[in-house]
Amino acid sequence: MLELIFYGLVAGLFSLVGGLLIIWKPRFITPHVTSLVSFAAGAFLGVSFLDILPEALEAVEESHPVLQAFLVGFVIFFALERVLMRVTHGHRHEEEGKHEAHTETLPPLLILGDSLHNFLDGVVIALAWMANPALGLITALGIAAHEIPQEIGDFAILLDRGWSKVKIIAANVLSSLCSVAGAIVGYFASGFFAGQLSFLLAAVAGIFTYIAASDLIPEIHHRAGHERTYGVLLPFLAGLLLIGYLVSLSHAG
Repeated sequence: MLELIFYGLVAGLFSLVGGLLIIWKPRFITPHVTSLVSFAAGAFLGVSFLDILPEALEAVEESHPVLQAFLVGFVIFFALERVLMRVTHGHRHEEEGKHEAHTETLPPLLILGDSLHNFLDGVVIALAWMANPALGLITALGIAAHEIPQEIGDFAILLDRGWSKVKIIAANVLSSLCSVAGAIVGYFASGFFAGQLSFLLAAVAGIFTYIAASDLIPEIHHRAGHERTYGVLLPFLAGLLLIGYLVSLSHAG
């Protein structure tokens, strides 16, 4: 069990390396926030459609229920964001606060979505470890590697929202520790998760797709306006391609 917990820590905390490297250079990040948000959008969509959703579909014979779970995840986060927008709206003037009311819900959505994803990553590690301990380590390292680009985007977005370095690190470390919780729960409830994991993963893919399409991409358009076409498209494609490349490496291994 200690070995499994260690693998959960590896998957969760190692993925923060990229974010920790850029958080100490905020002066470098500030001029490039729009590009980093675009990179994050590409990474989120890449994780959803090149990693999580294919993994969910491969494990089932009938794809329709998995796609329904994807839609459920998307709709749940749409409803959650509407609730958060209502709660956080406060006393701002309607015209001045519309964009801010929308974008200020992004940090809690990011943290919650990442936490759910990390939890399910821990479950996957537990199931792999129970099949073969060596496979558990390989799975943990693969998960950490292709989450690094997403974490870079997360750190940049939270830093741009005015979060302090300490708060960003604390929130992401706590979110990452969900992989340990997932590993422990997956070990003791392997029977349940072995049958439901595909649908839970698909729901997380729907959540990440919602964050990218509803929050990050509109934020990119708002920041870039009618300019910076290449400064937006190239980082977006880089996020997609990097995730795709890392996923292909993990499958090859």
